[in-house]
Amino acid sequence: MSIADHKRDNHDTWTVILDPVLCNAPDKAESLARLLFSIKEGIDDGIEGVKEAGSTILDVIGLVYLYTDAHKAAFELYLLSLTGDLRPQDEPLQLINEAIKRSTDRIKRASAIKRKRKSRALKKTQH
Repeated sequence: MSIADHKRDNHDTWTVILDPVLCNAPDKAESLARLLFSIKEGIDDGIEGVKEAGSTILDVIGLVYLYTDAHKAAFELYLLSLTGDLRPQDEPLQLINEAIKRSTDRIKRASAIKRKRKSRALKKTQH
């Protein structure tokens, strides 16, 4: 896929997401444009700006999470936990921590395999 294709796909994705939210809210559109511009400026400023932009984006992801089905389900499970009637293995922290551990371990293994493959490929090109 070309860079132009990626840009077009990104544009289409952003349009689908933003149009219903911003079509009748120019003040929200202005605020979002200013936020995005400040993130862009941070990125353009170099490594410290990139770190700050990354931190800002992570904060926004945290805010957006509050509107997701994952958040709604997690909250519903939390409410069930408050009743005291869940089995220990169904408690929110138990479920979440186990999923995090499984995923972290899997990602570490996959990363190690990628590093080995890159190392082998690099060695082949050097000979």
